[in-house]
Amino acid sequence: MKIHTRLSLFVIVLSSKLYASPQLDLNLELDIDEPIYTKDINILFTQSIENSYKVLSSKYAIESKEHLFDSARYYYIPTVSVSSQVKQKMDRPGHPSPFTEFTLDLSAKMKIWSNATSENRDSAFYYLKSAKENYNESVSEIFRKINVNLLKIEYSLTFLARSEEYRKRMNVLLNNMEISARSGLLKKSDKIFAEVTVKKFDESILNVLSQIEQYKSEMDNITSQRLYDEGYGLDRDYINSVMTTKPEYFEIENVMKNNFSILSKKSELVAERKKAEGSNEYFTVELQTVHDIKEHKKSSTKNEDNQATYGYTYDDNGDSYIGIQFSFNGINYGSYKTQMSEFELYKQKMIEFDEFVHGINVEIIALKEQYALVNKRIDNINNQVDLTTDVINSQMNEMSVDESSVLDVFRNVSSLSDLEVNHLMAQNELVDVVNRIYALNSILPQSYVIK
Repeated sequence: MKIHTRLSLFVIVLSSKLYASPQLDLNLELDIDEPIYTKDINILFTQSIENSYKVLSSKYAIESKEHLFDSARYYYIPTVSVSSQVKQKMDRPGHPSPFTEFTLDLSAKMKIWSNATSENRDSAFYYLKSAKENYNESVSEIFRKINVNLLKIEYSLTFLARSEEYRKRMNVLLNNMEISARSGLLKKSDKIFAEVTVKKFDESILNVLSQIEQYKSEMDNITSQRLYDEGYGLDRDYINSVMTTKPEYFEIENVMKNNFSILSKKSELVAERKKAEGSNEYFTVELQTVHDIKEHKKSSTKNEDNQATYGYTYDDNGDSYIGIQFSFNGINYGSYKTQMSEFELYKQKMIEFDEFVHGINVEIIALKEQYALVNKRIDNINNQVDLTTDVINSQMNEMSVDESSVLDVFRNVSSLSDLEVNHLMAQNELVDVVNRIYALNSILPQSYVIK
């Protein structure tokens, strides 16, 4: 009777183990399809740039500087003025004469040259050049903002696709753990641990989904229109190209040569110097002309018989003329001190420029180190993924001889999902670093750049 009972118990336990540990198909080679996009991404870039608040503001700044440059360049265009006066002639106060006199004065001036002519023209030119480089910097900033958010969306979508595959495998393991728990081969606390782990995994997915909406919002906030939709995206070749750096990108000489902000500030410095040099205009040469015309019922001009004549009178006093005027302002202490003030402001701008370049140089050095460290982190995470995958495959083989449990496999699959989260975070950090490097080097499609 005892032998029969023991045999029955052995059969029950053996059958339950076999039932609780079936062969699991956990192929960890994830088959992720490439997303297909229906819209040209260049349209999103172009429309975002053309309609962005910052670029539009910079565009009007250019137009303003163009007007000032035209004013300085065409300084020789004459200025013409017309003045008129109506006089009621009186024989004596309070007794008007029976006629009214109308006077018309026409004058014109044309500057031929001055000691500040070329400096004022050059100053206006470099202010215009600075405004154009500032416009390019605004375009670059919008392009980078669109680019960085699109890249993060792509990496997030890849994460979600991979997470979905991991979730399927975790569901398979959960089903097997449920069987083991019902058979008494798995502790209830282990099953609860697995369920909590899955909830945490689901929470990480929700966080990524929320972050994607934030990326979309940042793009929509660039303009007054909602330009982004799901039809826009980046293909793998584009992603690989814009996430690649070159050694010269980390050299301050290359940044000094290409950075739009630096080029804008350099042009502004030249403009400030020229402005200071031309702020004290002390010698001018002008072409002038003046013409006087009078009209009245009884002209105040008398004939030989001392009688009033009728009609128009042109320059009855002989004041009309055309000639060249030379003006030399020898001593003007106020103008001299104003010029000295402009030179001091120029020196201030030079120091601010040096500080700006120094800050970029420090940032470039930091970005180089950060770029290397983030890439090492990504390589380390990838190595962990490979090792964890090998462990899971080994555990799958060990389960057939009862040396590993489904809970062991579940823990490692959960570790894989955690590594995916870490990989996404590191990848997003790399996106920020690379885009900042590109921004400092002002790497931008030439079709968006104005000269």
